[in-house]
Amino acid sequence: MTLQTAREFSLTRTAMKAELLDAETELELAYAWRDKRDEAALHRLITAYMRLAISMAGKFKRYGAPMNDLIQEAGLGLMKAADKFDPDRGVRFSTYAVWWIKASIQDHVMRNWSMVRTG
Repeated sequence: MTLQTAREFSLTRTAMKAELLDAETELELAYAWRDKRDEAALHRLITAYMRLAISMAGKFKRYGAPMNDLIQEAGLGLMKAADKFDPDRGVRFSTYAVWWIKASIQDHVMRNWSMVRTG
């Protein structure tokens, strides 16, 4: 097992062990982050939805980007979603985060993908 594969496996294992949030807890964490800038709430929210980010990153493997890069971009999209999320809108965080995660990964792929491949 290479070091890169070991890191991917470790991150995936950590994400799979994270708690799943119910709607009520999710709202409490979102309000705590938005209103008080509670970093513990943000960390808990991000950790709970990292498995979603990893899952979405896996769908972009065919573009030839390293999986670690895709996961990292997905994590950045997840953080951007947490920063912009408005809990008063009545939607779940995961529904909102999907768009930001996908946009972040697509942006990374477009910046780093070339139609011309060298040997």
